Amino acid sequence: MKKLFHNRNFMLQWFGQSLSGMGNWINFVGLNLYVYQLTGSGKILGLFLVARMLPSLLFGSIGGYFADRYPRRTIMIVCDTIRAILVLGFLFAGDITTIFIIGFIISAIDKIFMAANGSFLPNIVEKEDLLEANSINRMTVSVIMVLGPSLGALLVNAFTYKVVFIVDSATFVVSVICSLLITVPGLSGSKSSKGGIFEGFRTAWVFFMGKSALIFLTFVRLVDALGSGSYNTALPIFSKSFHLAKGAAYGWLVAVWAMGEFTGSLIVNTITKKITVSPKKLFSISVLLMAVGMGLTFRMQNLYLALAFIFLGGVGDGISNVLFNTVLMKESPNEIRGRVYGSTVALVYTVVAIGMAAAGFFIDKFPLHKITDFCTILIVVWVILGFIFIGDKKEQKEIPAEEAKTVTS
Repeated sequence: MKKLFHNRNFMLQWFGQSLSGMGNWINFVGLNLYVYQLTGSGKILGLFLVARMLPSLLFGSIGGYFADRYPRRTIMIVCDTIRAILVLGFLFAGDITTIFIIGFIISAIDKIFMAANGSFLPNIVEKEDLLEANSINRMTVSVIMVLGPSLGALLVNAFTYKVVFIVDSATFVVSVICSLLITVPGLSGSKSSKGGIFEGFRTAWVFFMGKSALIFLTFVRLVDALGSGSYNTALPIFSKSFHLAKGAAYGWLVAVWAMGEFTGSLIVNTITKKITVSPKKLFSISVLLMAVGMGLTFRMQNLYLALAFIFLGGVGDGISNVLFNTVLMKESPNEIRGRVYGSTVALVYTVVAIGMAAAGFFIDKFPLHKITDFCTILIVVWVILGFIFIGDKKEQKEIPAEEAKTVTS
């Protein structure tokens, strides 16, 4: 990892995104509490969370198209600038409708930013360093998952909601400055894409369908995302069974999950270097570890055993996330990486939302452990089916050279 720490462009991007990511989590807690205080309705809060998830599929895909057509660094700067301004809009939003609109727009810009940011990483990091770079980024996310919500709650209690929004806006400003300092030659976008957005996605689709590694990982990742959405919805309810102080068990479960993610992200590079195993197999094993760990967690009546199994689930999730992003970046050529990355990640986020909604619907109708057992079994069966029908499939198609040249990044 020492090589990456001496990569000025990577460190600038990492610092900017880490800080703005912390701001996002601070805002997430503060804004949700603000909405609930303003309305006093759990139903409206739930609708607000759904509204923030809705842009995932559409704007993630559009963001991928923009990331291939225009300079990715410029898109990141514009998105961060707009978000810094819009977040301050919460300071003056006195009604829930305005908050819904601002939240929806920010979420849409988030997805465009994610497509540009994710597809930009291979432009500043050597291909052989992508696994380590994704590992560092994922470990950072795990730390932020623990610190961000805690800091958000602390700021709300110590000051006011306004301070949370100002802090979040400031983190976006710092991120803009970091992006401006990144110097990467040859990243001027091209506006000569033939056939527009639909032709661009057709080109990406032809390429994607010819890559068995991408098909397999996405095939497994989607059901993994469905299960993750369900587990996330069930966890707060499950935590109440331990009868600890308000929110204590849930806080411990989330914190230990994040520690597992951090550990998985930390060891994935060592595993790939010391053990000869294909990315498909390691990815599948890690997804299975996540599913089994989470499934057993919801079966535990002892908190310490639940923490042990959720840690294992986090380890599996950390490994699978790093591998998924790395293969996605390595397999996708620069010319269409934005569309492949943006569309795939957007689809995953959409399926997570579906999993959350489905679990919320069935939780009142079935015992909690039966819902999580179903998700675990579904993931295990899905991985096996993926290996049978896709795992050994050979690459048959390559993106046509003339189509690849129609869009440059």
